Amino acid sequence: MCSKEFRVLHILDHLSPASGVASVVMNYVIGIPKIKQDIAIYGQCDAAMRAQIEACGGKIYKLPDVTKSFGRHFSEELSKLLRTGPHTIIHGHLINSAFIYLCLAKKAGVPHRIIHSHSSVSADVFYKKIRNNMLAKLIPPYATDYIAVSELAAQNAFGKSLMNLSIIHNGIDTNRFSFNPDVRREVRQELGLSEETLCVGHVARLVGLKNQEFLLNVFQKMHDRENCTLIIAGDGPMEGLLKEHVKAMGLADNVQFLGQRNDAHRLYQAFDVFLLPSLSEGFGLSVVEAQCAGLPCVVSEHVPQTVKCSANIRFLPLGNAQIWADTALGMSKIPRKDGADAVTSAKLDSGAMCDKVKNIYQSMRTELYEQPY
Repeated sequence: MCSKEFRVLHILDHLSPASGVASVVMNYVIGIPKIKQDIAIYGQCDAAMRAQIEACGGKIYKLPDVTKSFGRHFSEELSKLLRTGPHTIIHGHLINSAFIYLCLAKKAGVPHRIIHSHSSVSADVFYKKIRNNMLAKLIPPYATDYIAVSELAAQNAFGKSLMNLSIIHNGIDTNRFSFNPDVRREVRQELGLSEETLCVGHVARLVGLKNQEFLLNVFQKMHDRENCTLIIAGDGPMEGLLKEHVKAMGLADNVQFLGQRNDAHRLYQAFDVFLLPSLSEGFGLSVVEAQCAGLPCVVSEHVPQTVKCSANIRFLPLGNAQIWADTALGMSKIPRKDGADAVTSAKLDSGAMCDKVKNIYQSMRTELYEQPY
């Protein structure tokens, strides 16, 4: 019988609307209200997200940066929290530092220690892949349970054979992303898009794995044939280089870099087709969001087929920008209709996701307290 209060502590780097992982955790907090969940972070904390968590009875713990001083100050503060706090489950979402916080949790007597893989690759730079793979191998002595968003994400982080592994696909709030013609008109006006302009959309971090240089090549071939604008929402280390490429291609007037946005659900409404030519994806949550908004999607073959929840999606190999352009132009003519029901039918809504996570938490509670929640 456990003497501690039953609470979950999520470990994240930062809490921001632009973070897909943070958005998933927010869905857990809101969608599983009977189980109190707190969040420990060492990076930025969005005020609105903090307010939502606190309204649900959760707490935010700000820790020192784990990447500073070899993680010493991070470890000291987290150890104090784990020894004195009420948490019976640690749910970690950071692979690289997992061996640190899961080890501390084990020493503090936290009975259930979950590690959650959200990505199918450990890094987009070779030496970082080597480092991250080595760090991931330090996890097993300290983790009691494993979750991954896909089989590929599980294999990347944990290897091929694991006990206590659950595959839980990410889910979205369908009400938030469903198609709204009024919002579409409003956002297109904000972006300066005429009714005749074909709007090509892309929502992602500007990093090598997202393959935005290929995206620009595809868009150039689309622009050669039709009046269109490319909207890129997201920031990252590739931003400067991509902007230089746009200028060199003579597309400066036809490509808008919006930076990090907290309103992707509104932007999807303005798009006519969504492109995601990623080199790798653990899941591809943005593709589900786009389909919910009724958008036709053209994505790379490296995006898991699991995200398919409509007939209006094509998975293409990378390399031939002309085929991508032809496919995107053709699909952009498909009449728009709401995709919320299709997302729900595919069990890619936040409700289905939260039910699976709740079942895991409840089984842990039953084990600890010998009674169901």
